[in-house]
Amino acid sequence: MQPNKRTNRMGVAAFSAALVLSGVMALTPGASRAGDSPRTVVEVNAQKVLSILNSGENEDEKIKHLEQLAYGTIDFDTVSRLVLAKYWKQFTPEQRQQFEEEFKRALTVSYGKRIGQFGQEKVVILGERQEPLGDVTVQSHIVGGKVKAGDIKVDYRLRQKDGTWYVIDVIVEGVSIVSSYRTQFQEIIGQGGPERLLAELRQKNASGEGLAPVETTAKDGASAAE
Repeated sequence: MQPNKRTNRMGVAAFSAALVLSGVMALTPGASRAGDSPRTVVEVNAQKVLSILNSGENEDEKIKHLEQLAYGTIDFDTVSRLVLAKYWKQFTPEQRQQFEEEFKRALTVSYGKRIGQFGQEKVVILGERQEPLGDVTVQSHIVGGKVKAGDIKVDYRLRQKDGTWYVIDVIVEGVSIVSSYRTQFQEIIGQGGPERLLAELRQKNASGEGLAPVETTAKDGASAAE
């Protein structure tokens, strides 16, 4: 099933505005602070990213500053485990590290090049919901902006690690980001094993192609993080 144009816009808005708004394009240890609530993690990082998107800097500088802000909000070790799922054990420790780095790079390549489409968005926090495993989902809407994709529902699932809350999944209009990329990656692994996936990620990153758009897999409003 091919996603329609509105779904594509929502997927892009999620990763360049939503995931970027929670912080997914860089590695800064201080992006999330111990003691911050899940709601605060999302609110604070959303405002920081909006400031970058609305600045007068060129796109390369915006991406650079987003990369300095963002990955500290994501527990990418957990995200990698969730995305690879049953295939995680087939990856050696070295391959797991390579996957994490290539996946991070692929996200930057895929959504960083669309940074110019965003700005003037507003993130409205609607509330929190307790989840299994002690997780918390922060419910929000993204409204306004240049893309004019409408009012986009975005849920951020966070998990606490060493006293700090990190994002482990983003659900955009009922579509789990983790589930979507799990589906894409597992098909590749099933055909050629871990090295096939790593090779494809390297090739896409080197060519600037990036990842395929987020698709409407398992559109039931549930996170794939359980």
